[in-house]
Amino acid sequence: MTQYSSSTLTALQRYITRDMASHKTVKHLMNDPKNVVVESLKGLCYTNSHLRLLENEKVVYNADIENISKKQVTIIAGGGAGHEPSHAAFVGENMLTGAVSGQVFASPSAGQILAALRKVRSPHGTLVVIKNYTGDCLHFGLAVERAKAEGMNIEMVVVGDDVAVGRAKGGMVGRRGLAATVLVHKIAGAVAAKGASLAEVRDAAQYVIDNSATCSVSLDHCHVPGSSSFASLAVDEMEWGTGIHNEPGAKKTEVKDVKTIVHELLFTILDEDDKDRAYLKLNKANEKVVLLVNNLGGISILEMGVVAKEAAEYLAENGIEVERIISGTFMSSLNMPGASLTLLKIPKNADKLDFSSLLDLTVGAPGWVNNSIRGSSLDVVDKTDGLSDMSVELSNKTAGKIINKEVLVQALRSGAENVIAAEPDITHYDTILGDGDCGQTLKEGSNALLSALSSIDFSTAPAAILAISDILDTNMGGTSAAIYCIFLNAFAIGLVDASSKTADQAASTVSVWADALKLALDSLQKYTPAREGDRTMMDVLIPFINTLHQTQSLDQAINAAKDGAEKTKTMHAKLGRASYVNDESVMSAAVPDAGAWGLLALLTGIQKGLSQ
Repeated sequence: MTQYSSSTLTALQRYITRDMASHKTVKHLMNDPKNVVVESLKGLCYTNSHLRLLENEKVVYNADIENISKKQVTIIAGGGAGHEPSHAAFVGENMLTGAVSGQVFASPSAGQILAALRKVRSPHGTLVVIKNYTGDCLHFGLAVERAKAEGMNIEMVVVGDDVAVGRAKGGMVGRRGLAATVLVHKIAGAVAAKGASLAEVRDAAQYVIDNSATCSVSLDHCHVPGSSSFASLAVDEMEWGTGIHNEPGAKKTEVKDVKTIVHELLFTILDEDDKDRAYLKLNKANEKVVLLVNNLGGISILEMGVVAKEAAEYLAENGIEVERIISGTFMSSLNMPGASLTLLKIPKNADKLDFSSLLDLTVGAPGWVNNSIRGSSLDVVDKTDGLSDMSVELSNKTAGKIINKEVLVQALRSGAENVIAAEPDITHYDTILGDGDCGQTLKEGSNALLSALSSIDFSTAPAAILAISDILDTNMGGTSAAIYCIFLNAFAIGLVDASSKTADQAASTVSVWADALKLALDSLQKYTPAREGDRTMMDVLIPFINTLHQTQSLDQAINAAKDGAEKTKTMHAKLGRASYVNDESVMSAAVPDAGAWGLLALLTGIQKGLSQ
């Protein structure tokens, strides 16, 4: 075990935190928690040439502020850090003029905010946009009053769009500010860019606030950098109505599927019978909505696509017309694994606010996604058949006749079942030195084969092999699928060639199968550089085929395959995922190559089926 000095351990605790209750370890890429905010803002400015930073005040502003302030109303926003890309990454042409940041989840001071107001001061006035949290309201309020005393023309709007906290619970405090804040930035920025007055920019922002509603869900809490511990949910728990400051949600339930989650979030927003939370009154006959699908920080893009899909379909099924769907990470809570849905109501008679043009106006802010798509048509699936049909016409449709169909079917069934049984071991080996998907990939292919066995035409071996290749191509992903399918296609062609040389064109002899396998191996090697000794499935396939071709003995060929699989335990990886792992780790793991082990399971299963 590596030994650390007490001083080193103290330093490591800055970056690694262990929750003793759940045994979870949280790690961060940072230098010192005290400096993480300003260092992150520097990184933002380094990678976006139009941004500048007041380092001591943590204020990011547009480098062209002098020209911008002469032409239009300026807009600043801000609050605690930890909500990236909000707010600093929304500074740019046609959006925010500046943003001020506090430490993580902590409001900036009045002095910081006043520095921001002075930096973006404009003769046309300045709009301040904040979220409804006590610290923000007080600190920004104080700074605004100081700025007014200096003669600045300033208006401030407070965003409160959360529906999880109802009227009874919220009381005088009101709703929390969540992701709708970003829509306020977008609309107000666009209106200001068109030369509107401060009052008009303020009114546009206030319209968005008054007509927005957001509801969130999370699978766990986030972790604040530098914190010595953190709260976490149980493995089977999720939280509804979460905020963006790691506070507990409105309720906990067992983990549900995405469709159920999205439906409950949108139902909560749209339920006008819930008088405590009915903030958004929507007339379906003459109003549209903007749908904002927001990542709270820790959800993969893959999952976010499913969230957006379910939300769009739910709204369509309930007769709600969507003007725009905007999806991405806009208002996060550090690395919180969760998402929020926001609806913004757009009345058709909004003469002064053309939301289509305002939303479509391209901005220079790095945090905004400039791909707003008008409309929400679900007619996006092309159902054209036949484009992926891999079937071919064999040059000889009678070659390779199968004498005993039942034996071949039993051998294939036994092989597939053996792969499925070996899946935990294959997955284990691949998790140690690969990406962990090999076992599941082979299992999916095996299950698909088992399901299709009764429908495959086994009158000739080549046709049956091509049908199996099609099944794997459709149902089995990854590199394994490509290798297996290339081999099987070449194998089918080899069977046609080899059996055509026999008197009755049957594929029943070991010699025919061995010759066809040798031809298939030669073809496969044209497409992959992998050879015996490279620690891949070829360490099983090559000795198996060569031994079978030389000895005409399946038992000897299986023994050669087993020996090849065992040898991969001590091989230096030259290809595959394991080749990216250092040799010491590969050797110390002492596990076989996952792909080789999976192929061995298939071959030994086939041998077992043939002997029954």
